[in-house]
This record gives sequence, structure tokens and C-alpha cells, in this order.
Amino acid sequence: MTIVQLQVFAAAAKYNSFTKAAEGLAFTQSAVSQMIQSLEKELGVLLFHRSHQGIVLTRDGENMLKHAELIVRTEQIMKEEALLSAELQTGNLRIGAAPDIACRFIPELTASFKQSFPKVELVLFEGDSQEINHWISSGIIDVGVTMFPEPQLCTVPLITGEMVVILPENHPLGQEGSLSLEQLRERRFIMPGDRDLQKLILSGYSCIHTTIEVKDIHTIQAMVQEGLGVSILPDFYISRRIPKLSVIPLKPSIQQGIMFAVNNHDCVSALAREFIRNSLEDIRTMGLRNTAI
Repeated sequence: MTIVQLQVFAAAAKYNSFTKAAEGLAFTQSAVSQMIQSLEKELGVLLFHRSHQGIVLTRDGENMLKHAELIVRTEQIMKEEALLSAELQTGNLRIGAAPDIACRFIPELTASFKQSFPKVELVLFEGDSQEINHWISSGIIDVGVTMFPEPQLCTVPLITGEMVVILPENHPLGQEGSLSLEQLRERRFIMPGDRDLQKLILSGYSCIHTTIEVKDIHTIQAMVQEGLGVSILPDFYISRRIPKLSVIPLKPSIQQGIMFAVNNHDCVSALAREFIRNSLEDIRTMGLRNTAI
């Protein structure tokens, strides 16, 4: 009994045809018939009923098919794991992220990954959400780390959080348990430069008075600390290195997260898959899934 015989048996059962099984496996029809006959002789049972209308599994054939499919699948898994092991030793992994995400999370995640795969070369592409989505779809990068993936992309949640209001320390609104966008209407507002983040904020209320638009998340927080305005950011962006801030939940709550995005789960490279798995484990270890760093 050989793996090839079992593959032929499984294919013939799938198509109910020796001819179609032969076509699918690039054998001749006579070769398929001979392998099935040889397998039946070795097992001592009839696997198929033959007729002019085609072939049908016998009861013994149905029982044997379960074992054959398991053996064929096990052999396939062994080959995939061997290939994966070889592929993970070297190669390039191309990661795309917005600058703020890259600054906040990528160093820790890539450092951990490099400890396990020191010979893999990591290449970081920085861009906005639209650029990252384009790079994923066109195959320029292997995996994106983004807050705003396009709907057709496959995603895996990395960190979940919510939008919060940040105020200078001792601000009159700092004692509130939560704040609405209406309460910020007359305040000087520092708007994040990311267009998708702007849409998310303004989706709840469009009458915010934007005093200034700032791209860098750390600059926004520093400006708020100095009393130049208030802002709204995802809670996982709030830095503990800027202590003179009041962080107040937004009402109604606006959920937002960071996720991995790939073009197709079935076509993800082994390195990208391992990077995602490794990163999720790191996030769990650091306790960051639902909290800020």
C-alpha cells in the first residue's frame, strides 16, 4: 500500500469516476484502475461497485475512505510543516503600518520576532491607511498593521480600545466621568491629521471647532499638556510619558482597534503567519489587548 494508491482512491471516491480521478492526478485511466485493483487485492475488500453508469463506493469502501483521507491529510501536513520550517529560517517579511502605529508598537513586536527568527530580514513600509490597503492588495507588503483596513481584506484583531478625550491637567472638564462631543463644541480642538481618524471622530458630531490639525500623536498630546487645546485619540495611543493629562471616556463610546490585515488568508506567507501568531502572543503576555501601553 502506498500514499499514491490512497490519493488515487480518495480522488476516485470524490469524483465517482476513475477517468476524472486520472485527469485530476495526471495519470492514465488504466493506471488508476490498476492501482485501485491492487489496493483492493491487498486489503481483501471491494472498494467500488463498477457499472456502465460509473463507480460507487461499497460499504467497505466508505469505511476505508475515512482512513485513507486521514493518511493522505497527515502526509500533506507533514510536508507543509517541513516546508514551513525551512521557509522560516531565512527570507524577507514586509510590514506596513502608519507612522504612529509603527512608533508605538512595531519596535517591540519586531524585536520579539527577531529573537525567534534572527536571519529573517524585516522591511517596514510607513504610510497612511489608503497606502497600506493598496500595498496589501497589490502584494507590495506581506501584512499591514492598521486601524482602517478595507472591507475585502482579511483581518486579525491585535489590540482593541476606545476613543477617549484628552485634556490638560486641572482642566474644568477633567472631573467629568465621561464627555460628549457636544461638550467639546466650544473648546479649542486639536484634530489628528489621519483622515480616517477624523472621519471616525466627526461621524458622531460634525460641529467640532478645529483649531489646528496635527499629524503626530505625541505632538498632539504634548500640545494638550501645554493647554493649547483638547483632543480625541484611541486610548492605546495615550503615553504615560506625558503625565499632565486628564483622560476621560467619550460618550457615547466609539470603539476602535488595531488589526493585522492580509490580502487572503489562504495565501499568507509562512513568515507573515508566524509574525501574526508571535505578535498576538506578545500582546497577551503584555496584557495590552484591551488597555493602553
